[in-house]
Amino acid sequence: MPLCVHHIGYVAHANIHPTMTNTSQQSAPLKGIAFMVVSALFMGINNAILKLLTEGLPAGEIMFLRSFMILPLILLYAYFRGGWSSLRVYRWQGHSGRAVCLGFSAYFFILSVQFLPLATTVALTFAAPLLITAMAGSFLKEEVGWRRWSAVGVGFLGVVVITRPGSDVFQLTALLPLACALASAGRDVITRSMTAGESSIAIMLTANIGMAVFGLFSLPFGWEVPDTRSIWLIATCVPLVVVGHYTMIEALRYAEAAVASPFRYSAIVWAGLLGYFIWGDVPDSWSIAGTCIVIASGVYILHREFVRRREVAEWESGQQSDSA
Repeated sequence: MPLCVHHIGYVAHANIHPTMTNTSQQSAPLKGIAFMVVSALFMGINNAILKLLTEGLPAGEIMFLRSFMILPLILLYAYFRGGWSSLRVYRWQGHSGRAVCLGFSAYFFILSVQFLPLATTVALTFAAPLLITAMAGSFLKEEVGWRRWSAVGVGFLGVVVITRPGSDVFQLTALLPLACALASAGRDVITRSMTAGESSIAIMLTANIGMAVFGLFSLPFGWEVPDTRSIWLIATCVPLVVVGHYTMIEALRYAEAAVASPFRYSAIVWAGLLGYFIWGDVPDSWSIAGTCIVIASGVYILHREFVRRREVAEWESGQQSDSA
């Protein structure tokens, strides 16, 4: 099953299959955790740069330029690792739907960091795993037990604590990261429904083409001529994302997903530190409390997912033993 990671923001759980684990994963859990924390750091720096870019460029233009720079790297990687056949697409409908969701997700994320503190944006986009759980029961017909539904409800309570609708501090812009989380959840649900025959590199290619086209649609609304600073900032995002994705894959190589994945939430720590040192943002006690609730709910959902998968694997193993 492909690893699903947001190409702009670091907002969603990876779709991880238990068979990805091996001996090396279980032998160095601390190393895997360290890689996951480093991955969150690099993606956090990437998000901070995106916020800096919004000071001079519109969101659609940032999407287009960034995807345009990444596309040659994807093609180069495909040429040397698997040949052009690795870019073959079998289900255009799935790829198209995923690209549309990713385009909306990236667009809303960039708008979010433009108008909201970085830590607030990241915290609210952590609602994505809650939405994925809810959508999996409705669209993928997956069985979602009462424990995970309860965690979803508690998680959304945390979202309410962060945004505080009806209070003086509520901003309509707080809906932007929630829209990003919804689009990200749709992207991951579509990815989970795609056949195993689709290669990860093909998914990355169509996703970046989709984001470039999505950004290009914003051209009539006015683009700015990027200055040298903006070009360098966008170019810097490319290796940051590459290293961020690589270290995340390494994390899952050295540690079981159930061990390493919760440390993806260290992204909120990096976002808080970057927001403080660059823009002087200091989250209030309500935002901190709501963020803790959302994170706790997400970690519990992740835990229950692995418990469910282990129970299914044990049941299937028992069935095979009985039939033998």
